[in-house]
Amino acid sequence: MKLRLLFMVLPALTWFACQPAQPTGPIVEKGKDFDSYWHQGKAEITSYDLFQARYGEMREGEAVIVFVTEEHDREKQVKLDQPGIDPALKVGVLKMNLTKRFYTGLYPYHMMLSSFVEAGGIAPWQGLKVAASCMEWCGQTYAQLNRRNDHYQYQLHSYFEKENQIDKHLNRHMTEDAVWNLIRINPNALIQTDSILIIPSLLFARLSHIELKPYRARTSHLSLDLGNKVYHIEYPSLGRSLYIEYEPEFPHQIVRWSEEYKDGFGENAKVLTTTARRKKQIMSDYWNRHGIVDDSLRMELDLMKL
Repeated sequence: MKLRLLFMVLPALTWFACQPAQPTGPIVEKGKDFDSYWHQGKAEITSYDLFQARYGEMREGEAVIVFVTEEHDREKQVKLDQPGIDPALKVGVLKMNLTKRFYTGLYPYHMMLSSFVEAGGIAPWQGLKVAASCMEWCGQTYAQLNRRNDHYQYQLHSYFEKENQIDKHLNRHMTEDAVWNLIRINPNALIQTDSILIIPSLLFARLSHIELKPYRARTSHLSLDLGNKVYHIEYPSLGRSLYIEYEPEFPHQIVRWSEEYKDGFGENAKVLTTTARRKKQIMSDYWNRHGIVDDSLRMELDLMKL
C-alpha cells in the first residue's frame, strides 16, 4: 500500500540498552489559537478510509475521529452535568473518540477508543482516562484506564475466559492513546528517545490479547518531503510500529496513520500494515444533529450507509 511504502523509507533509529526515559518536556499551555479553534461550540469530525489487518488478511472499512473539548470532574473523570461548579473540582480536557468499522467475512467489528487528555494540564503524556470497547458477533469487551495519584487503575471486562474480569494497578507511564490528543495540543511536547516505557493502545491490546502493561519503546519525530510530520513509536518486544502523520501547523490535523505488526494465528500469521487515510472533515455540534434532516452530514463525511 502507498502508506506502507511511504513509511518503509523512513530512517531507522538506533537502539541503546539504557534505562527507559520519562517525559520531562514542558507543561502544555493553551493559547489564543487553541481557544479560538477548540472553544467554538463544535467538534472536529474526520472520516478515514481504513484498511485493517485481522486474522492474517486485510479488511476494508472506515474510521472516524472526533475531537472536542469538555469540562470533566477531576475526581470522577466524567463529563460534568453542571459546568458551573467549583473550578477546583473540574478540569478541561481534549477528548478523542476514534471508531473503526470493518467486516471479517460474514460478521462485523465495531471498535471505539476514547482518550481524555488535560488541555493545559500536568503530564499530558499520561492520559487522564482511556476507554475502549469492541463488539463483534462472538461477544463484546470493555477496558478502561483511569489515572490516579500514583498509579493507573486498569479494568477489563471480556467474554474470553483467560481475560474474564481484570482489575489491577499499573505504574504511571506515558500512554500511547494520549499521543493522538497531544499531537493536537502541542506535538513539540512529545518526547523523542531511544528508551521509554509506554502503555500500548487499548485497542491493540484487545486485538492481540497481550497483557496490558508498560512496554519498552523508542520514539521519534520524522519529517516527510511534503512537509508533514510523523510521530513514530516502535515496540521491539511486540514487533509493532505506529506512525501518526499530522500537519505541522496548528491545529495539527491528523492526515493518516499506519500500524505494522504480526497479525493472524498459526500459519496465517504474518506482518501486515493497518492504514487509514483522511477522506473528509467537518466542524459540527453533532450532539444536536440527530434528526433525519441531518443525514446529509454523513454524506458530507462520505460515510457508508448502515
